[in-house]
Amino acid sequence: MKIAIATSENHVKSPVDAHFGRCNWFCIFDTDTKTTIFIENASRHQVEKAGREAADILVEHGITIAIAGRFGSKVVEVFQAKNIQMIVPEKPTTIQSIIKKL
Repeated sequence: MKIAIATSENHVKSPVDAHFGRCNWFCIFDTDTKTTIFIENASRHQVEKAGREAADILVEHGITIAIAGRFGSKVVEVFQAKNIQMIVPEKPTTIQSIIKKL
């Protein structure tokens, strides 16, 4: 299973970003191989549809779960249509903490 985590920096000690579509990076953690890769969110500076385009890219990467501080309505539509679970942490956390819990 692949999990995408929105973050502002490209390392596992980074905090989860407050907003999915405007984050700088996505960490994709593969629970099968225990590997992480970081993908820059190239659409973060767009005036419109930043979250939608980021969601489409992550769908192409085969994610099944997305984690961020919040998700915009267009992102929710994309992820619901693809049966991708969205998780909003109850309190601030880091990528490393999330991976340890898996």
